[in-house]
Amino acid sequence: MIPKGTVKRIMKENTEMNVSAESVAALVEILQEMVVTTTKIAEENAANDKRKTLKARDIEQCDAERLRKKVVEVSERTEKVNMLTNEILNVIANELERY
Repeated sequence: MIPKGTVKRIMKENTEMNVSAESVAALVEILQEMVVTTTKIAEENAANDKRKTLKARDIEQCDAERLRKKVVEVSERTEKVNMLTNEILNVIANELERY
């Protein structure tokens, strides 16, 4: 488990705002999830190289993979936003035609 005190200290060092216990707990949860996900991807990277030891390069490759996934995710969201925007504009156009 990632120590909440350490996370709170890092947060406070990077903001002049107050830091609530809930915000620390939420960030700890996110960080722990990142560690688990990164470890799983790094494990796959090591296994692909037929190794039983995780190395720094396995972790570094995770950043590239995570970035690639985020780009795809943002692209998909953008596509959905464009579709919704077009639908909304069609509804508005239809409503305006009635008047």
